[in-house]
Amino acid sequence: MTSTPQRPGGRSARVREAVLAATAAELSERGFAAMTIEDIAARSGVHKTTIYRRWSTLSQLVADAAVEVSATTVPIPDTGSIESDLREMARSIVALVTSESGGALVAALFSDAVRTPEVARLKREFYSARYELADIVVRRAVERGEISEKVSAADLLAAVAAPIYYRLLVADLPVDQSVADRAAAGALAAAHAGALDQTE
Repeated sequence: MTSTPQRPGGRSARVREAVLAATAAELSERGFAAMTIEDIAARSGVHKTTIYRRWSTLSQLVADAAVEVSATTVPIPDTGSIESDLREMARSIVALVTSESGGALVAALFSDAVRTPEVARLKREFYSARYELADIVVRRAVERGEISEKVSAADLLAAVAAPIYYRLLVADLPVDQSVADRAAAGALAAAHAGALDQTE
């Protein structure tokens, strides 16, 4: 079982989906600096006035698109075991970054964050929100007696994701399910060893 946010239904949902998909595509192809609401409107088939009513700035639109892609592709798992929860999280991250749209979106966010302070802020806020959601996974594991209550949820998620993003963005190496499984196993081993305990 996984947790996903509630979304509006009907025409409102279709409009939102079209706009966010167009935003992700524009970010992937053009980058933040070259994007415009007008281009997103043309691509999505939604009038720019409608877009501005829902999202007052381009930054808000990009942030919402990133959250949407992540919530859909990398949901917070609830398998009943911290080992399988972490493995599912890692596999979902790999699925995101190896998909055509998700991989391009992630690459664009990271590259634009270096050049554009606004994108850097959006990226920080996005990953901060993901860390907060991951806290649920850690709290469940603590309640089941699987890991220490001292384990930092943020550090545990970082330990799962870091090997995947390092291979993808730094070493330019392929990532697959085996990479995901090793990342999850390594993160859990670090948690059991006390390496991810919160510092005073």
